[in-house]
Amino acid sequence: MKQGPKKVVSVLLSLIVLSAGFLDYWSYSRAFHAEPGIWMDVVGGTANAPNQYRIGVIDSAYFLAQHTHLALRHMLTVVDVIAGLVAVFALFTVLRRSARYREAGLAGQWFGAAGFLVLVQFYLAWLLWYQRPETLPTAAILALALLLLAVPLRGGVAVVGFLVLTVAQGFVRADVAFALHVGILLVCLTPLGRGFAMPRGLQAGTSVVSLLVVLGIQYWLMRRMFPLATYGNTPVFQLLSNLSSPVSWLPFALFMGPFAWTVGRVVRQRERVEAAGAGMLAGALVFLGMWLVVGRMEEVRIFLPFALALTPLTTELAMWWFVPGEVADAPAGSV
Repeated sequence: MKQGPKKVVSVLLSLIVLSAGFLDYWSYSRAFHAEPGIWMDVVGGTANAPNQYRIGVIDSAYFLAQHTHLALRHMLTVVDVIAGLVAVFALFTVLRRSARYREAGLAGQWFGAAGFLVLVQFYLAWLLWYQRPETLPTAAILALALLLLAVPLRGGVAVVGFLVLTVAQGFVRADVAFALHVGILLVCLTPLGRGFAMPRGLQAGTSVVSLLVVLGIQYWLMRRMFPLATYGNTPVFQLLSNLSSPVSWLPFALFMGPFAWTVGRVVRQRERVEAAGAGMLAGALVFLGMWLVVGRMEEVRIFLPFALALTPLTTELAMWWFVPGEVADAPAGSV
């Protein structure tokens, strides 16, 4: 495989994530100084739903902070930086292994790398808008899941990897894992499902098991661990509130621009996409519907992990559209 801009992009991605981590730390610090006990209700099991069901990152960071003698805000920053680095480098690996990137000329690869960097920086700029500790860890889990969808592995490594990621995501944000595997199953029902790294039947079976696992974790958290957690004064369904609040539309429109362009190229123009990208896009669409119904539309960081996970797909489509002379045709297995 041609190296192209790999080394330059690796340095720039590291700088982007470290810069975001620096801003992330100061945002955490402001939050802790304004409310010293912030997120301790989650650790103590007294937080409102759904925050009380998302214990993976906060409880883990609290445990590590206690044993490393660091403040919780320091450990949350460390977790975010590590997760951010895992996410962006896993996604760049997926892009570099894609047929369109590999078969592009040097100019096409530089264009793709530049587009990928712009998208990563664009999405990470929204990290502090309604900051939450689970955002970047979720992005890292989705990026690794995309890597498993795209890169063939020997034996049952991919199956085990999916199940491990599902368990982790179940304690971080179960709804993300649910949407992802529903999307993958939908793609498995189409001819494109033959393009996953695992055989279609095995991938479908793994996703079914993953759905059962994540639903079981959510049930255990809601009914067994924290049965007293309630939504308080916050309404569960937010769709009408979202539609009646024009103020929410501006951040939503700004943030969702690249995603809307990607969906438009795939659906309306019938672009050819590889199975891994199609699975992630299908999961993102499922999650988008869930977000608009039960989440606040202006809190775009909710969708940030899926948006970031789609950067390889968006970049590939941009390479085909803007520099078609530098990009070879899609492989025969694509649809």
